[in-house]
Amino acid sequence: MAYEEIDVRPVTPTLGAEIHGVDFSKPLGNRAFSEIHDALIEHQVIFFRDQDITLDQHKDFGRKFGDLHVHPSAPGPEGHPDVLTIHADENAKQIAGERWHSDVSCDPEPPMGSILRLHTIPPEGGDTLFASMYAAYDALSDKMKDYLDGLTAIHD
Repeated sequence: MAYEEIDVRPVTPTLGAEIHGVDFSKPLGNRAFSEIHDALIEHQVIFFRDQDITLDQHKDFGRKFGDLHVHPSAPGPEGHPDVLTIHADENAKQIAGERWHSDVSCDPEPPMGSILRLHTIPPEGGDTLFASMYAAYDALSDKMKDYLDGLTAIHD
């Protein structure tokens, strides 16, 4: 796909791309957003480096994709119920997301995605990993695909 306002650099053959040429501290034009949206659909996970933005700018970007979501079990800080703050340090008893999960996929109408903004990055660890279920399915044998096709699952 050709992009005119942003620079898209795939990070793996199947999943993820870094987006360059965007400054979220300034208003985002419709064409730039459309290209960002297209890159998200194509690469499933997109990354923006070195964005010094406020919480409100973060939320403004998220609203371009649709209504913001309030996490059912962990509403955000006062005045920002649609922001989930995760804080962990060496004294934390529980690390959020330390096991595989999909963000609020159990909701009756889950959001189309999540926006993760890193504030303080540890010198090591703190990994957030992503997986493409499209690529996982494509890698299955035809026999396994035939077995799975038509099955459904309920996540509650």
